This record gives sequence, structure tokens and C-alpha cells, in this order.
Amino acid sequence: MLAVNQVSRVFQNGKAGFKNVNIRLTEGEVVGVLGTSGCGKSTLLRVLSGLDLNYKGDIETNVSNPEHAFGMMFQEPRLMPWLSVWENITFGVAKKQNREQALDLIQTVGLDGFEDHYPKDLSGGMAQRVAIARSLLNRPEILLLDEPLSALDAFTKMQLQDLLLSIFEKHHTTTLLVTHDIDEALYLCDRIVIMRGQPGGIQSEISIDTPKPRRRGDAYLANLKEDILQELDFTRV
Repeated sequence: MLAVNQVSRVFQNGKAGFKNVNIRLTEGEVVGVLGTSGCGKSTLLRVLSGLDLNYKGDIETNVSNPEHAFGMMFQEPRLMPWLSVWENITFGVAKKQNREQALDLIQTVGLDGFEDHYPKDLSGGMAQRVAIARSLLNRPEILLLDEPLSALDAFTKMQLQDLLLSIFEKHHTTTLLVTHDIDEALYLCDRIVIMRGQPGGIQSEISIDTPKPRRRGDAYLANLKEDILQELDFTRV
């Protein structure tokens, strides 16, 4: 579905970004990217989404509609305050285009009855639900998530993690998730790629061989978390 072959994007005289990254994603797979700040995780998503074209290497996609290959969701909702929930989700498409899908997505993300509300009337979690629906409107075959839940409180984050799981199950969208949250990656992903360094590179890869949905307190996941912390030179307190 997606092949990243020896891709590099460096700046600040070669001190930032990432170098020689290789990643493969199969159809419907959810892959997490973990790493400390500054290792190039978000830069990688910007390159894949087409927002940064100053890279070296090859990016190959096997998609049916190249124009809508990627959907992107950022750390902040980035909603336009003068537009309603409905208008934020459908912004940039023809008025009747994707109308039925937009209504379906509003139901999927639990915003029934809030179509005409404005961002100032929404909680942080609700705003992120709008952003999720917007990122899925054009039915992207590959979804890029850049720490989408990092600014939320713990309980809202868990609710939206469950929402993402239901969306993955319903739409089977191939997904690359950048996160700092090890528990989140273990809960949502099929594989985890660990990046380190400045500029960053892929240090290791971990497969999560247990079906979803998973129990958050599962001993198997706890052992994997210990392995990841050791990979990142952290020990559990």
C-alpha cells in the first residue's frame, strides 16, 4: 500500500529531520511511529502527505485514486472558527459532493445534533472528532495521524482511541500514527516503528501479536512497553 524507500529530509545543516527511512505498510494495517522529540516523526508525515517536497528517496503508493491517497490529521483540530461543524467537515468540496458520507461520518464520530455548532461551542474532544471526520471525508486510502490525541485529558483520550479503533474496523484505512504515547501505540497499532537520533532514523520495529480490541492492562502489552522503554533508554519507575 505504501513503500518508503531510503527517504531523507534534513535541515538545519543536517542536524534535524530524518535520514534513510524505510517503511512498508500493507492494506488496512495500522503502524505506529514512536520516538523522542526531534527525531523527525512529524517531518516524515509532512513529506508523505506532500506538504514538504524537499526530500530525497522514493515514495511508492499502490492506491486506486492517487488524488485522494492521503488524509492528514494534525496535533490540533485546526478548525475554522467562522464555520459550523458541518461546514468544517465539508470545506473544500462541492455542496452536494460527499454529503451522505459527511452525514455518516458525523454519526460515526458521535456528533449527531452538533452539525450547526461552531468551534467555540465544542470541547477539545469534540473538536478532534470534527477533525477526524474531516480527514476521512475524501475516503483516503492512507491516513496520516500526527499525535492527534496528545492535547486531550486522559479520559477523553481513551474515548477517542476507542473511536479510532471503530473507524479502523469500519473503513479498513491503512494508517500511519505518530505518537509519543507508548500505551496508545500498543492499544491501536499492529506494528510499531521506533525512531531515534537527530537527524532521526529507524532503530527497530516491534510487531504486536494480539488481536484488537485489547485490554489496556494486558500483561503482554506491559512487557512490550518495557521493551520499548529499553529501546528508548528509559526504565520504568
